[in-house]
Amino acid sequence: MKKYWVTNLRVFATLTVILLHAAGFGSLHVKKIAYSDWWICHIINVFGRFAVPVFVMLSGYLLIGKYEELSSFLKKRFSRIFVPFLIWSLIYIIWSNFKGFANERTPWTIGDFIRKILTGGGGGAGHLWFVYMLLGIYAFTPVISRWIKGTENSSLPDAKRNEIIYFISLWVVGNVVYTLVNKWFGFEIKFDIRYFTGFAGYFVLGYWLGNIGTRLSKSILILLFLTSLALTAYICYVVSWQAGKYVYDYTDYLSLPVMAMSITIFLLFQKACNIEFIPKLMNELDITSYGIYLVHALILRILSREYQINFTWIHPLIGITVHFLITLAISYLIVKIISKIPKVGSWIVG
Repeated sequence: MKKYWVTNLRVFATLTVILLHAAGFGSLHVKKIAYSDWWICHIINVFGRFAVPVFVMLSGYLLIGKYEELSSFLKKRFSRIFVPFLIWSLIYIIWSNFKGFANERTPWTIGDFIRKILTGGGGGAGHLWFVYMLLGIYAFTPVISRWIKGTENSSLPDAKRNEIIYFISLWVVGNVVYTLVNKWFGFEIKFDIRYFTGFAGYFVLGYWLGNIGTRLSKSILILLFLTSLALTAYICYVVSWQAGKYVYDYTDYLSLPVMAMSITIFLLFQKACNIEFIPKLMNELDITSYGIYLVHALILRILSREYQINFTWIHPLIGITVHFLITLAISYLIVKIISKIPKVGSWIVG
């Protein structure tokens, strides 16, 4: 049976990333724009923080336990992800050399282009960090998948369940507890659990939650998500206002509040959104989601810099909404047109 909630959640996360990026720059203007305008940008920015973790969780749910053979897995995953990423990295670098700010430009040498791609952020394309991370996760997938060779039903062997809980627990400790101890008490715990840090935890967590589900009701999940959102927004507001600049500590993707938001939205869609919803449109957005992700930052930038369509246009709610909708429409059309190019289309947009 088709899992409609996976498609629905992936499309929702894709749209949320674009919305986040349309509003996120405004949230950086602490005490530099109207108080109410800043809060609009800030709430949207905080709301959108679940999107990237959810992408990783969905990948874990869909890939762990289904890996069969090393060479075919690496060829399929890396060719679909890496080649389009490489092409768009070059596009962003070249575009920024002509139209970008001075700090976004790269000297016109092969060595500098290679160095920029290896070190990330070429042409100001900061959103491509996600692909760097995802490629690392895919490289690790054969190892994780051999460890967790699970089933598709809701039950996991007790021994395997305990191992997964052990991994996730140390992941939370390594990412949250260690960080907070360092920040609040001013010292660094030296017990080395770096192997339990990073986005691999979301990958395993997605597989685990996707298989065991939850007994929590839809109302409770919604309440937990909104509570996490509200607390994150308020705490980030307080510390940012005190610092006079935007403080990312509590909106970091590996922070406890964002973990809570990501888990609850993942479980909410699994529980309440496993229905077919505008199937043709959803399938179209689903199959083009990676290409849209690669393209959208360039469209956002052009609309903002060349046409001043952004959070400052008329009113933040209108500016962000228009910025988001036009970016989505143009990005989709670009991906759709390129995908129709015989033989090479899929190599460009995935």
